[in-house]
Amino acid sequence: MDAKELAKQFSKVRSGDKEAFSIIYHDMKTPIYAVVLRIVGSRETAEDITQELFVKLFVSPPDTSIKNPRAWVFQMARNLALDALRKKQHAELDNNASSSDIPVDEWMSMQYDIEKAIMRLSTEEREIVTYYLTIGLSFKEVASIMDLSLSATYRRYRKALTVLREHLQEV
Repeated sequence: MDAKELAKQFSKVRSGDKEAFSIIYHDMKTPIYAVVLRIVGSRETAEDITQELFVKLFVSPPDTSIKNPRAWVFQMARNLALDALRKKQHAELDNNASSSDIPVDEWMSMQYDIEKAIMRLSTEEREIVTYYLTIGLSFKEVASIMDLSLSATYRRYRKALTVLREHLQEV
């Protein structure tokens, strides 16, 4: 769904159209979940954040002043995920505990290696790779969501790919 169509659907949601919200939900739930999962690294947390995001969108859809509602929604998802990461890191520091959210026995070998490589990236690099490769956003859209210049976004993407290649060649 492009930005114009999304804006049109949000307009209908503001008018109480539940079917319009359903269309938005079905179009965006998978890419939103993918982005959040890559940021937080936990399926359960990603599901909770995705659900929280859609509840917020239903209760308070973006108004017409938002120029790119798709980027706005991804920015909102990113912010919720980063907040969850901060809370988790703070809790781990308080409890002097560290745990892995990705159990090895749940992943096939190749999937685990790829996910392990992705988790070696910084949070910012994971986001860029996910937005660009998994969701298919343009570098311009990624730069807008992450509040980076277009050239900085591209450089960080290229660096992330280099890190991924190096790690996967080691495996």
